[in-house]
Amino acid sequence: MKKRNQWLAVLSMTAILTAGATSYTSMIHAADVTKPANDHIVLRTAIQNMQGTVTWNGSSRSVDIQIADTKVQLPIGTSSATINGVKAPLDSKSYITKGTTYVSPQTLKLITDQLILNQNKTGFEQTASFQMPGGKAEISASTPDGQRLLVTEADNGSISVLDIADLKNINVLKTVSFHDLSAKAEVTSVTVSKDGKYGLAVIRTGDTDSEANKGLLAIVDLTTYKTVITYELGIGPDSIALSPDGLHAVIAIEDEELNKAADEIDYANTKRPGSIMVVSFAGGNVLEGEITNLPVSLDNVEGAIYPHDPQPEYVAISPDSKTAAITLQENNVVAIVDLETKKISSIFALGTTSHQADLKDDGIVQFKETLTARYEPDGIAFSADGKYLLTANEGDLGKNEFEDGVKAGGRNIAIWDLQGQRMYDSQNLIDEATAMVGLYPDDRSPNKGSEVENLTVATVDGTTYAAVASERADAILFFDLADPVNPDYLGLIPTAGESPEGIHGVNGRSLFVSADESTGTLSFFAKK
Repeated sequence: MKKRNQWLAVLSMTAILTAGATSYTSMIHAADVTKPANDHIVLRTAIQNMQGTVTWNGSSRSVDIQIADTKVQLPIGTSSATINGVKAPLDSKSYITKGTTYVSPQTLKLITDQLILNQNKTGFEQTASFQMPGGKAEISASTPDGQRLLVTEADNGSISVLDIADLKNINVLKTVSFHDLSAKAEVTSVTVSKDGKYGLAVIRTGDTDSEANKGLLAIVDLTTYKTVITYELGIGPDSIALSPDGLHAVIAIEDEELNKAADEIDYANTKRPGSIMVVSFAGGNVLEGEITNLPVSLDNVEGAIYPHDPQPEYVAISPDSKTAAITLQENNVVAIVDLETKKISSIFALGTTSHQADLKDDGIVQFKETLTARYEPDGIAFSADGKYLLTANEGDLGKNEFEDGVKAGGRNIAIWDLQGQRMYDSQNLIDEATAMVGLYPDDRSPNKGSEVENLTVATVDGTTYAAVASERADAILFFDLADPVNPDYLGLIPTAGESPEGIHGVNGRSLFVSADESTGTLSFFAKK
């Protein structure tokens, strides 16, 4: 859940265009017919980077393209193409120079849009988007009736409450600033009380490697939009989750010890270990909370990277409200908390994944090298039956800290039982899926690929889905979890903005929403 600069995904180095913004439906820029022909794209490179084939048909002077089950016939020098048997007009003609075929950005966009449609068996589509007025969006949570959405605005030091009853008329009801609590307020996470009356916002107050400022849990009345009570937390709180029964909030106290000048953490020499905090609410009344702090010892956890510095990251709570699971991302570890005893019941390291990947930023997208990497999960969720954990394995250490050839981040999702046994590993499915629609970020190949940031599990119209946010591919991938240890990949949908950080299933509705961090955009995905 760190803030990072956005890197534009590219099809290939020859496919980088001189225009600036990406299309909302694919990574191909809309064509400007006034631009010179040298802005066109090398067709073969782009198609091969989407794991497709290009065949020259000399008799018809056309190019035949095959990507998965999508077929395209592109006659050279004409203003139309045939995509899966349907003739489509083009904005400009393709042409050949020195044996190389070039097409316009809009022509390639027609192909990638069709690829996205063909891959999408999710039953969902992007039906709305909303640009946050403050330009920030990271984590969202909905009220129990699904009519309002609370959105964190990070270093703006605020949350905004939105009316989302009508997706054609989304509006901000109120922006709640926490600068009266701390001039350096940074809101990292938010949830909503079970009765829907209060928002629970987690706030950092300017902690760094040299400033040990404690965090806050602010309880906001969703009628008056006033902060009615605060609870003092540990240093650098990150994620919050509320148990379904409303009795416990679990908060990951990360305490990063970030050196802001260098924009890095000296992990080996950190002095302040984070912890896990449980706030218990008597009878579910969030105005009457009792805090239990759980120190995290990794001394006996084989495989923990920095046992002196646990850095809890993200929280999930089981459907029966009895168990919490917390990722310790930098340590490649998951901690399990028994909420009935308010004790850590087990901690386990996740080990490594090994699969094919693209590890070079060379303008060529091909998954032919072997990646060995620590999972280093960020987001985590329970399966609907509460028996398994799903992790979004983003990676965080970035550098090869140990010079052992083991990289950071699995580039995948994985499923574990509650004892830490791996039940499923998506391997390179996500990178390949994003590549096949032109969304894979080749410039990130040496470092975490599509970067699987977060995920959520929700049951919609009787089907349980995992919705997975790929931060660098700007897409949400959907899986059917009918069998929780054998997820069925259903396809992806691009986000309206860039860098989805949070993904949330809106309560009581056939609707998911992603908070796209780099652009401060909300993307809504509804059942068709």
